[in-house]
Amino acid sequence: ITPNDQGVHMIFNGDWGDKWAEGEERVSKLVFIGKNLEPKELAERFNACLATPENLRRRVEALRFAIGDKVECNTDDEWASGTVVAHMYRDDLMPPGMVAPYQIMLDNDGGLIWAPADVDCVIRAKTTRSERKGRGSRRAKLE
Repeated sequence: ITPNDQGVHMIFNGDWGDKWAEGEERVSKLVFIGKNLEPKELAERFNACLATPENLRRRVEALRFAIGDKVECNTDDEWASGTVVAHMYRDDLMPPGMVAPYQIMLDNDGGLIWAPADVDCVIRAKTTRSERKGRGSRRAKLE
């Protein structure tokens, strides 16, 4: 099925069109129309978004946590501890095009969740009891 997409300014809309004809070359084109566009910069930035092995490797290298790292995840109700089990996680229930930086196995029940972003308010390094106590005692000394 061919995609039918169009956009103006920051508004973009897409839908599926007719099926590809047998033997038809499967090509998608993206056309930028505007003033003072820098073709080289546009191409570089667009190509950085492509799902190539090199771009995937760079994205994984930029992540803060490795597979096996102990982390805490904000589940709205609490910070739940777990272990990173996958990078660049995707499942069919996610919105189209979304990829989560991490999949995490929770310590409390072995359930699997994913972190939608690699930021401290979503996922952070797990702190030990002694680290929490140490922070508390330092604060107490400063007061």
